Amino acid sequence: MVSAGWKIDGWMELDPYKSKAEDVVTTILKLIQKHVRQGDPKINEEPIGTGSGFEGVKVKPEVEFDFMVPIQVRFRQIIVSDDDHNVPACFGLIQIEESGRIQFQKKFCIRFGSHGYVLSAGKIQRWFQSMCARTLLELAKHFPGYNFRFRTSGPARTLVFDWLGKEVNIDLVPAVQYEDAYLLTYLVAKMSSHLGEAAWRLSFSRNEKTFFHGLSTNSCYFKCLKILKYLRENDEKMCQSSQLTSSCPSYFLKTAFFHQVLKSDKHAWQNKDLEDRMKALLQYLANCMKQRHLAHIFMGNRELEGRRDSWVQGVPSEFFSFKNTNLLKDFNPGTLDQIRLRLLYIHDNLGEVLQTHLRG
Repeated sequence: MVSAGWKIDGWMELDPYKSKAEDVVTTILKLIQKHVRQGDPKINEEPIGTGSGFEGVKVKPEVEFDFMVPIQVRFRQIIVSDDDHNVPACFGLIQIEESGRIQFQKKFCIRFGSHGYVLSAGKIQRWFQSMCARTLLELAKHFPGYNFRFRTSGPARTLVFDWLGKEVNIDLVPAVQYEDAYLLTYLVAKMSSHLGEAAWRLSFSRNEKTFFHGLSTNSCYFKCLKILKYLRENDEKMCQSSQLTSSCPSYFLKTAFFHQVLKSDKHAWQNKDLEDRMKALLQYLANCMKQRHLAHIFMGNRELEGRRDSWVQGVPSEFFSFKNTNLLKDFNPGTLDQIRLRLLYIHDNLGEVLQTHLRG
């Protein structure tokens, strides 16, 4: 029997660290302003916290926070397509006006075939990282004794500092808001291996955060997802060859969770139903692995058309009519089979698995 009070050792109270991270990031963005030159993109001073640390479903012991940093640029249009092989699913091109912007194009853009000049995710990353680096000495004056340092981690500029006995890691990623100001969807400077720095990845982080904030904390929603994320993260401790830990991103669990919440009645998520909801989620994701198909939460999800939820209305409506985007399409079938077997094992032995982690 799984209790709603069941808790994994190592879960920690993040709110003090989250508040400190927001304070530090806001200070950085204020300090950056004096280094931005005329004609450069404008950097917004209000960061957007994203990811599990701001959704209430973080389980990793590391103190890590992700922030999108909105930048403002004048663009002709954002190109997102589901039938153009030059624009992969969940990515977009930011096409820039060409007249009278020679210096901007040289500094921040690249030519991309018939699309002309597009905003370069790589050039924006490098520019933004240089802006962050210039704030380091000033930042130390605002927060004496914090030992700030920057490091580059993938597309993000990671700020690291020590506070209250923990190493705090903050990832900062520049982002451009999708065309209409009322939308919650952004494009972030994370590049596609197919298109290099021409493409920007679509981010639905604000939509997802709004979704989570609309769930009742008096139900078992958060407990269900957090426990399963923990089991995924630590499955290698029980099975060293586990593909669940190494090859199944936690985003897949979150995606499956979205689909399950939307398909079930809210009364099915009472605390007494925790075990049933966990098993249903495990079974659903195992079925997805068997069918080689896990649908994207938003892209091509026609079931969301017409919904009036704020987290849905913040998505460009045309995305729902795209071809269904399968998150598993590039995965090795053997890997998916191994993940499915681990999911089914945990489903069939849930109480024993939880007790093993409690003892560990």
